[in-house]
Formats: sequence, C-alpha cells, structure tokens
Amino acid sequence: MALVDPRTLIAEALNCAPESLGEASGLGQHPKWDSFGHLNLMIALEAQYGVPITDETIASYKHFGAVVRRFEELTGD
Repeated sequence: MALVDPRTLIAEALNCAPESLGEASGLGQHPKWDSFGHLNLMIALEAQYGVPITDETIASYKHFGAVVRRFEELTGD
C-alpha cells in the first residue's frame, strides 16, 4: 500500500484544506488542530505510518515537521 503524503494525511485527519498547512502548523497553531484534531491525526498516523498511540508519540507528533520526518523515514526520502 502506498503511503499518503504528510500534508494530505494531516489535512484529512483535521478536515481542512491541504494548502492551509505549513511548517508552522501544529497543535494549537492551526484552527483545526485542536485536541480532537490531534486525536484524529494520531489515529491516521497509526493506520498509515504504523505509529503506535502512546504518551510519547502523542507528544512527539504535534507539529507538521514531525509528521514529515516520519514520512521521510518510511520512504527513504
């Protein structure tokens, strides 16, 4: 299965336009990235990228760049 690119993954989890996301996007830094949106993102990260939902990962993936880095690790980009 092909991995969904980070911008699309986050946009779908947050139910927002992909172009509204950028490097500065993160928990509390984007109108849709609130605690509920973050939970949706964590579920998407687990399903798409194999990131387990733990206290550590919940804290680690609260910025756009962290999701991009995980994608790059998985794809070798």
